[in-house]
Amino acid sequence: MLACLALLIAATLAIPSPAVAHEEGAAKIQPTCHAFSPATTSYAELAADPSAWICNSTHWKDLQPAGWLRFEASAWRGQPLPAALVTRVTKFDKLSIFSVNRDGTVEALGLGPQDVTPRAGRSVFSAPLPKVSADTVAIVVRFERPWNAAVLSDARLSSSWEGGGWSTAMLTAFGMLAGLLLAPLIFDLAIYSVLRQRFVLWHATLVVSMIAYVISFSGLIVLYADFGVVTLAKINGFAPALAVALAGFFVADYLEPEKLSPNMRLALRIASALVVIGPGLITLHPPFLDYRSHQFYFIGFIPALAIHVLAMAQALRRGSRAVKFQIAAWAPIFLCAVERIVRGVGFYGAPSLVDELFYAALVVEVIISAMGVADRMMTLRDQRDTARTRAQVLETLADHDPLTGLLNRRAIEPRFHQLCQHGFSTYALLDLDHFKAINDLHGHAMGDEVLRAAARNLLPDEDTLVMRLGGEEFLLLLRGPDARARAEQRRQMLPIRIAEEVPGLSRLVTASMGVVEGPPEAMAASSFRTLYSRADKLLYEAKQAGRNRTIGEKLTLFDAHGKDRRGNDRRRQERRTQGSAGRSKSA
Repeated sequence: MLACLALLIAATLAIPSPAVAHEEGAAKIQPTCHAFSPATTSYAELAADPSAWICNSTHWKDLQPAGWLRFEASAWRGQPLPAALVTRVTKFDKLSIFSVNRDGTVEALGLGPQDVTPRAGRSVFSAPLPKVSADTVAIVVRFERPWNAAVLSDARLSSSWEGGGWSTAMLTAFGMLAGLLLAPLIFDLAIYSVLRQRFVLWHATLVVSMIAYVISFSGLIVLYADFGVVTLAKINGFAPALAVALAGFFVADYLEPEKLSPNMRLALRIASALVVIGPGLITLHPPFLDYRSHQFYFIGFIPALAIHVLAMAQALRRGSRAVKFQIAAWAPIFLCAVERIVRGVGFYGAPSLVDELFYAALVVEVIISAMGVADRMMTLRDQRDTARTRAQVLETLADHDPLTGLLNRRAIEPRFHQLCQHGFSTYALLDLDHFKAINDLHGHAMGDEVLRAAARNLLPDEDTLVMRLGGEEFLLLLRGPDARARAEQRRQMLPIRIAEEVPGLSRLVTASMGVVEGPPEAMAASSFRTLYSRADKLLYEAKQAGRNRTIGEKLTLFDAHGKDRRGNDRRRQERRTQGSAGRSKSA
């Protein structure tokens, strides 16, 4: 279902606007030379100084405010005349284009960022040229205060006004890529609804930033929104900064607790925050920064990337399973990022194919990272289930007697009032007679067998809770109209059943019992300890009266005048009942 939804959205994004045509096969002409100068230098001054031009180097790094490009007519001889300048989207103050004719005349065209046209494909824009004819010997381009050296290194002349964009097939492919990126996003949200782990949200927001980057940097966004080059440049710059920051927060929470030191996790979070504060702020072009800050934009990524590498190296050294997925997922992206930093600073230029390799790296990252998140969630689920099982086992051990498997006092006493509210209104304390003699005569192993046999034959069920309080003492909590009779029946059955199950005993094992019963509200009005004390006294009386018998009493709630609900006197209600040899008499 997730895949179908993602494919549906992908198909929607992949349909290019019918108003936009793309001519991938248009001729592209590279500059012959480039130069740098102060902002006050005119074309005539630069043309008069041939030594200012750099024609045999790919070095594009310079702090001068004006960058120049020279395209010689020999580069397009035999091809259609150039129709547009195509180059990388970035902020600049002014663009001047000069068409130099054979007779020395120059036609100039001055443009601002608002005068150029963003294209769907490669995050480029196209700018019109002055009149170009067969007499044109060169075209010279001047960018004033560009924020990215790529606007010079990636500049080309195109024989088509639409030639800077991608073909429909390429746009369709990148639309599908952007749509398919929604699959891991939906997957993350589905996982988070089941296992609420913070790193899943970090990964989801990381995927969102990647989608934004693909839609913006590929130029798909201009098919559906009328953004200028400055706005696109901000999105193109901020999306990678946000992605690197989110990646740091993701890794800090994603890797196993024991595989990454607290200091390294803190370093990841600090470095991630600094990426947003540094490169992220620079790309928004605040007024207190100028074009020279663009180099610090790229340099600002280096500390965060270095911390990422160190963190993954530490986790790998400590045997992390999760980090192996991230290394496989991020290695291609890290290589592309390092290349883009070096190129962005201006050390060299590169063909557009290098940028397009980044998208292949992005596909690898999304697929492997999603696998890593799924694997980590499976591990966490297994750990949670194991911990839950262990806790249940410990709780069972804590609430049950290890010898007989019956509940113990710890399991019942805190819940006693709740049990009374559920109708458990008969409290029967039972003790095996002469049990010490069994241990002394037959040994403790035989005594343990007698206890286990007694536990089995006290027959706990949904209306009878049976627990061992310690030694040979058992407690029965019963509910129902015949609760006392059922308790007495169990007591009377014990001698025969124990004799059947534990052969070799020298005599029958009988039991004595003290019973306290009453309406649930009367029982709930007394504490567990109070009822135990009363039942213990009754049990003691049964022992003193000759054992193998039950003595009990009934509790009744009285009003302020000492009367029960039927008007009976308190003294009559407190009379005890006593039984002998398994029989009881009512008061």
